[in-house]
Amino acid sequence: MSDVDTGFTAAREAVSQAVSALALLEMPHRQGVGFVVSPSGLLVTNLHVVAGAEELSVLLADGRFLPVEHVIAFDEKRDLAVFQLPVKGVEALRPDAGVSPGEGAAVFILHPTPDSQLRLMETRVLAVQVLDETLTFLELDGALPEDASGSPVFDASGAWVGVATCAFADGRPVTIVIPSRYVLPLLEQPGQSPLSTLGQTRAAASRQRQVPVHSLALLEGCSPNTLEEVALALLQAIQLGAPLYNRGDPAACYQLYARTAAHLVQERADCPGVQNALRQGLERCAQLENMDARAWALRDAFDGLIQVIDRWLRAQAAFATRAAPRDYLQ
Repeated sequence: MSDVDTGFTAAREAVSQAVSALALLEMPHRQGVGFVVSPSGLLVTNLHVVAGAEELSVLLADGRFLPVEHVIAFDEKRDLAVFQLPVKGVEALRPDAGVSPGEGAAVFILHPTPDSQLRLMETRVLAVQVLDETLTFLELDGALPEDASGSPVFDASGAWVGVATCAFADGRPVTIVIPSRYVLPLLEQPGQSPLSTLGQTRAAASRQRQVPVHSLALLEGCSPNTLEEVALALLQAIQLGAPLYNRGDPAACYQLYARTAAHLVQERADCPGVQNALRQGLERCAQLENMDARAWALRDAFDGLIQVIDRWLRAQAAFATRAAPRDYLQ
């Protein structure tokens, strides 16, 4: 990603208008980003940005600081939330349900920086990901800061095309775009719910990882081939399990991880340290009732093993390429 310095004049002109629709979200112990999509005061952000919030206030571009008390709608699968601001006649983006950008297309993300400046970032669509018939999203080339989730995304014509979302896939941060066509039906839902409704949603933003940090001694006696096979099995499980979790099925994700862990415990007697680390992960899961927590407990165990295996293999490669010491004693 880079600062915009291209010939996309329409996108730059659109952002000059979009700045007035951007909003900073204030919650106890955290902040977030959202934007207004209706002069009647409807505000959109990612659900994980506000999940579990007991209080929410919004700072608008015109300097008004407003309390938010009502949720219009939220969509856990697509990670979207819509709120009603207590004012009318506010500056807003124009929703566009047109065709989403395709692979290779330029897109632009408007987001605040840590020093309270605004930035328009240019990137491109790396892939169009279809999870199932109910969810298609855009994966972008590059990663956006996690606190920029909820920012608006524009195409090269300056049309608003979706919501920027920071996520994790295969252990790495990725930026995806939830298309605007999923937002529009939420804007039309009647009625309001109290802000306390957010307490029923999964507070992904506040999750604390507990990835174990292992000593290289854990892998004593293991061969390089064995460790490469273990790491591959763990990475393949993550590649299959992460999409299940991201589309709202943590139970299926956990079950896949648990089968992988149990198989390695049974089959890898040639690497006792790996067996013990995975047993500890499974034992931790047995103490947890929530499938979401179980999935993350095993993901933590997997990531801890992948990291120590990577360090071990790098150390072995360094030793193998190091020149033999010169014998000065004749």
